[in-house]
Amino acid sequence: MKFGIAAIFKNEYEYILEWIVYHQLIGADAFYIADNISDDGSSQLLEALDSLGVVNRIYFPRVGDHGPQMPAYNMILNRFGDEVDLLGFIDADEFIVTGQDVNLKGLLSDFNQIEDASALALNWRNFGSSGHKFKSDGLVIERFTQASKPEHEFNRHIKTILKPSLVEKMHVHECVLKTGRYYSANFQPTEFENGGSSEPKTTQVIYDGLRINHYVVKSRHEHAIKKENKGSGAGSSTRKKGEAYFKAHDLNDEADDALLCHVESVKNGVVRLKERIAAETPYLCYGKIFVDVGPDLITGWATAEFSGAIKIRLLINGEEHLVELNRDRPDVVRKGLSQNLKCGFAFKPKMSLSNRDEIEAYIYGTKIAAKVNFRLDASP
Repeated sequence: MKFGIAAIFKNEYEYILEWIVYHQLIGADAFYIADNISDDGSSQLLEALDSLGVVNRIYFPRVGDHGPQMPAYNMILNRFGDEVDLLGFIDADEFIVTGQDVNLKGLLSDFNQIEDASALALNWRNFGSSGHKFKSDGLVIERFTQASKPEHEFNRHIKTILKPSLVEKMHVHECVLKTGRYYSANFQPTEFENGGSSEPKTTQVIYDGLRINHYVVKSRHEHAIKKENKGSGAGSSTRKKGEAYFKAHDLNDEADDALLCHVESVKNGVVRLKERIAAETPYLCYGKIFVDVGPDLITGWATAEFSGAIKIRLLINGEEHLVELNRDRPDVVRKGLSQNLKCGFAFKPKMSLSNRDEIEAYIYGTKIAAKVNFRLDASP
């Protein structure tokens, strides 16, 4: 049985590697991450992880002021759903948690065998700041060990693990089923707040076997810097999550240290993953990229400190294309700009280009931007 996790990320740089390594350790086989285009380095890190094959990164910018989360979820469901048996939809501040001595893959395999079970409802456990004002060293799962009481209203929210072929559409928390029904973590049919077949909230909180740890605010500093002005993935980019939001979610009623047993393994896994990123991708390297834009063909070359294969991230009017370096450029080698003969590329756009078109290019996995030279007819 293959289990995948889907998410949409924006400005989550400090937390990405921990989130991935933790879920790898408990049994996730694949990650499908919609890149909502960050300005904190998250996008380049996701590109590097995609180059490694650790995640499937999908370019997914916000369009207008519409919430990108539901469209991203449904794009992943439709595009990648047939690659896995089960697909879970969670956020970067959410961690799937199994009960003591419960094996995630074994539990999910058992769920997968239930004939009329189409989706699994996992309740939240919301964690507060644990009294931290500032961000400190350590993992998220290490620093925050104070949580809401299980019966708190917020914890009746769910996140979903589903069988892709049996699902019509994904919402933020719940999905619309083609057939079958929702089950809860106790493997009993789910009872939703308003009696429906799928809703965002259950009538009661069930933590048997599985739940979601929701590190919604983290420290006060992290909330103010990372979340307060981030906007909503499910709604407007201008939504503010200020003082009232922090105080409502800063729930520190009970100790919950269930994930401390994973801390050392996650830390070691993060170190190994960083080593792979440094050795096997151009992430954080220096380099150059030059692009010539003609009416019907975009050509160019790129070079970087990284000796392995690199790709070009080409943006044409906001639409992303990944282009291989596979063309000989002896002129570039003769000038001493590259030692790799196949440092060139060519890309034919769908339509002829004019001076009104916007062209950008980057070395994939880096912030190295191209010098773009337009060789177009100057007429409008």
